[in-house]
Amino acid sequence: MATLLHFLRSLAVSLLTGFALSLLLLGLLLACLMGLHASPMAFVSDPLYLQLNRFLAVFGGGDRLEGIVVIALTLGVVFSLLNGFGSYKRSQRSEWHLAMSSFSEDSFL
Repeated sequence: MATLLHFLRSLAVSLLTGFALSLLLLGLLLACLMGLHASPMAFVSDPLYLQLNRFLAVFGGGDRLEGIVVIALTLGVVFSLLNGFGSYKRSQRSEWHLAMSSFSEDSFL
């Protein structure tokens, strides 16, 4: 039971971490492009800002904030799935090492 709770806690933490990191990165990218609007780099940042707005609006049903949240949730789920897969493979590998070590001990007897 403790192993299951540890696994679920690991999945929850990875989901929240993936969500928070992707939300932070997308928000930071959007804020930087908005901040560059008043700078001499506006000729580069304005088209990028418009394209990012369109991209986020596609995923958010017309709203860029909803698009950021949808992408962040998706990346959080993918991050937790990768963590779960890694945990599964790690347990499989440890079972294999345990089986091989008991096999090698039996063969020497």
